[in-house]
Amino acid sequence: MSYPPAHQPVAVENLLHRRSDLSTFLVHLTRDRAGGVSARESLLAILRDQQVQAVNSFGPAAPLLKGTRFEDSQRAVCFTETPLEHTWMMCQPIAGRSVRLSSFGLAFTKEWARRRGVNPIWYIDITPGHDWLTVPIDRLVQEALGEPALPFTQPNGDLPDILRLTPFMEQMGTGTRSSDGANYRKDFSWEREWRHQGDLVFSLNDVMTIFAPESDHASFARDLHARQPAQERIPPLLDPNWSLERMVIALTQTDG
Repeated sequence: MSYPPAHQPVAVENLLHRRSDLSTFLVHLTRDRAGGVSARESLLAILRDQQVQAVNSFGPAAPLLKGTRFEDSQRAVCFTETPLEHTWMMCQPIAGRSVRLSSFGLAFTKEWARRRGVNPIWYIDITPGHDWLTVPIDRLVQEALGEPALPFTQPNGDLPDILRLTPFMEQMGTGTRSSDGANYRKDFSWEREWRHQGDLVFSLNDVMTIFAPESDHASFARDLHARQPAQERIPPLLDPNWSLERMVIALTQTDG
């Protein structure tokens, strides 16, 4: 890559390509679910159906909306923009995190995801004394529940505006719970999460790569081929524990 003289402005795209802490991809990792559905089987189902289902609700409004007609409005699909070579960190057991993600998943380009409405979330500090953010949001949610919905021309047309925003918010902070006096710490801003409100539909051509343990690559590829039409492209498989160099070799389909 050539660069202009120092007195000429540099295109932001050229600058971002050199930022090793930024990624041009978004990763969605699966996990074992209730009923004995493994993370591996979940990923195969996602690739077969070409859809990531928004199973869980997220954001500060989710607990407030339980039992209301807006409850499902907070369901979202989650991604991380962690660089590919650091994806292994997301698969580790982490103290304080209730969800254990697996080494199975898939990645899209950030450009594609943004065109589909995937958006970075807003981390809001809930440390006591920092309620200038959380209190107004809670009030808006409560107002939305108590007032007739305004007309809207998009899907879920009766959804109040604040409830369109809350799936893209997440709380963080430290303090003491008023209910039982226990200390809490919640801060997963380092995950650099992005979300898509509702189910995300895609084609296999949209998938940049599939993640699976290296020991399972051959078997996983066979199982995936068996579930897909012969003409469908099968994305390359990576192991999240590989180095960046090895990932690049696999993505360019060259021999190392």
